[in-house]
This record gives sequence, C-alpha cells and structure tokens, in this order.
Amino acid sequence: MMNSRLSLHALPHLVVVIAMAAVMTSCHPPIHVIPQVKGLPKLASTHYVSYDSDKFGYRKWLSKRGDKKGSPETVIIGVHGISGYSGDYENMGKHLMKQHQAVAFYAPETRGQGMDFDQSRRGDIRSAKEWYKDLYTFTRLIRKLHPRSKIVWFGESMGSLIVMHAYSSMPAGEVHPDGLIVSSPIVDVKSRLPAWKLMAIRVSRMLMPKLRISLESLSEGERPVVTKDDIHEKQAAKNPWYIRRYTLRLLLELGDMASDMGQKAARVQCPVLVLHGGKDIFTREASVERFYQQFPVGVDKTRKFYPGSYHLLMYDHDRDKIFRDVSSWLKKMK
Repeated sequence: MMNSRLSLHALPHLVVVIAMAAVMTSCHPPIHVIPQVKGLPKLASTHYVSYDSDKFGYRKWLSKRGDKKGSPETVIIGVHGISGYSGDYENMGKHLMKQHQAVAFYAPETRGQGMDFDQSRRGDIRSAKEWYKDLYTFTRLIRKLHPRSKIVWFGESMGSLIVMHAYSSMPAGEVHPDGLIVSSPIVDVKSRLPAWKLMAIRVSRMLMPKLRISLESLSEGERPVVTKDDIHEKQAAKNPWYIRRYTLRLLLELGDMASDMGQKAARVQCPVLVLHGGKDIFTREASVERFYQQFPVGVDKTRKFYPGSYHLLMYDHDRDKIFRDVSSWLKKMK
C-alpha cells in the first residue's frame, strides 16, 4: 500500500530537509531485541521463519475446494506496499475465494514495514536483497505445502518493485513463479530528480544511512490523494502499522529499484498482468506504458487501465471491476 507517507515523487525535496532532519537522529525509537527463532525456514499457521531465522506473520485465504487431491490449482502470494500490511489483500482474497474454487491467497508481512515483529527495523532495510530472500523463502515454503499448484506473485506499489526485482534476480536453485500481477507499479522517480540533487542525496545516505525522514516533510505540504473518496487516507495514520519516518537508505533503495523496472520487465518469461489507474499521482500513464512495452514480445502480457482510479486500486471505487479483471486473467492464465 502506498499513501501520503510514501511520496516517492517528492524525493527531489529531500535535500531541502536534510539539515532539519539531522536533529532527529537522537530521536530514534528504542531498540527492541527480538529473539531469533532457531531452525530451518518453516511455515507455521500464522507466521513463517525466513532464511535468517527471523519471524514474520502472514495471512491466508483458502478456497474449500481444489483439484482432485484437494490442492489449489493456483496460489497467489501478495506483497504489500509501503506503510501497508498483509491485510491490504483482504478484499481481493475474499473476492477470489467466492469466484474461484481452486485458488489460495497468501500475504506475508514485509521486512522493515509496520507489522515487522522487530520494531527497531520498522521503516528501514539494509538492502533490498533482504526482501527478495524473504520472498524466495516464503515461496519455497508455499511450494512445499502446495507442490502441484501454480504460483503467482502479486505486488502492489512498493510490492511491485519487490516482485519484479526478485523475479529477475532469481538465484540458482530457486524456481520462478508461473505468473506476475503488478498493481500500481512505481516506475518513474529519477526523471524528476536533477543530477546534482541525486548526488547530494547519495552522499547524505553514505554519511547518515539510518537518518529517518518524515515523509510529510518531504512532500512540502502536498498531501497526495490515493483514493477517490480519500477516506482511506484519513484512516491510515491511525493504523498500528503506520510508520512516521523512513531511513534514507530505504527510500533510495526504492528509488533505485523504480529506475530499473524497465530492465527487469525485459527479463520476464511468464504471463504478466499490469494494473494502473489514470489518477495515480506516483506514476504517469505514459511511464507505465513504456514499462509495459519492455516485457518481451513473446510473453503473454495484459494491461488493464482504469482512467478514474487512483493509486490504491484495491481500496478505490473501481475495486470490484479490478477484482473481476484479476479473476478473469487467472482463469485464462496459461
């Protein structure tokens, strides 16, 4: 999920607030030591143990029927956006349970986001590779549970960055998903950032990688609208998973990932569905179209454009149509 806390397009204003933000370094939240769970990666009923023995929660929506042996034909793994949590997929999960007799939906919590058990890590990430490794690990555990099922990665907003990069960075021994769904992809950040500001930001990250910036301060008073009625926006700050400040290194990881999305698309070899709203303030329609055209010619690709929809498609007024489009695509997926 991405809301006004994100404002990736506001990164150009980062240099303006670096000096002010420096005084915040003494206000970091206290460090909470979370004991690691010993043992190999494993899947429990409400959490999983990842590659480094850290524990993360997840949610699931399961159909009552499957194939002849009771397994779902397709398992979707949803990766949520920044300042989001696994429950962002609840509406989608419930819809698919009604429309598909053989689909399962799993949504893990994302490392460094608001439902990370390690509270000191919320709003930070050492490297984007940690996200990829978590996704590989969770996918491997789900494949073990559902060995005959097709696997589809569903990434929303920041989650779209994670699934696209994880796909193209797949190490030997891992298995690619059978399909990709990319919702509200972030593909255009650096085009708005002057070279000198980019250099200043990178220097700041080297000097103060853990400096936390209030995303409201980055937007210089601008409050992005992410749904038509804006109700979700007003509720977001009250959520327990809301993160008030993010580290420089996390924000710039996202910026770098967004800049490489076209290159990552060129390496995809599975069916892909791209969902995008015409009123998405974070990525222009033309930028999404360029990104979409980077998928190889032989790939089964579909783009669904919703002219009146905003960034948070699964919360917006056209969500029922979006759910139907996802459902139809799943039925046609080769």
